[in-house]
Amino acid sequence: MRRRSRGLSRLLLTVAVLAAILLALRQFGLIAPETGQFRAVDGDSLRRGDIELRLHGIDAPELHQECQRGDGTAYACGREARSQLAKLVAGVELSCVVLETDRYDREVATCSDGDIDINAEMVRSGWATAYTQHGSDYLAEEQPARSARRGIWQGRFEQPEAWRNRHRDALVRGSMADEAASIHD
Repeated sequence: MRRRSRGLSRLLLTVAVLAAILLALRQFGLIAPETGQFRAVDGDSLRRGDIELRLHGIDAPELHQECQRGDGTAYACGREARSQLAKLVAGVELSCVVLETDRYDREVATCSDGDIDINAEMVRSGWATAYTQHGSDYLAEEQPARSARRGIWQGRFEQPEAWRNRHRDALVRGSMADEAASIHD
């Protein structure tokens, strides 16, 4: 029994060390980035074939999320965020450096079109917030967007994470997943 336990401990340690090495290699650019043309799934996710990337350090309104303009009228801010990301990536070759894998088994990446950091541009344009739960990478881009009332900052909105938490049951049941599923195909 003790040998099995020791063997399992060694195996787990080996897996953890290999995962740490892989992460370090990715972060230092020693593993080739994902490159090519991607399409927007929503305001902070991209897809190419069976590869889905979650944009690191940002959080955009969910696809079915609504926000309010400055005059109080509702609009589909989740769709607007996806539209903005779609415009940024349309017809361009992106280079995406994968930093980690999230709990949904998506690769989390920073993506760029040459010198343009796509993640930063989404925050700068006001269609995503800096996702401070996962780092402070894009806080500097958020304040000017907020001050200029760009994108979702033009009125009132619920933080995307709070919206997801409030709608988690509907998302799990699939009542909001029909369109999302068709986008993933």
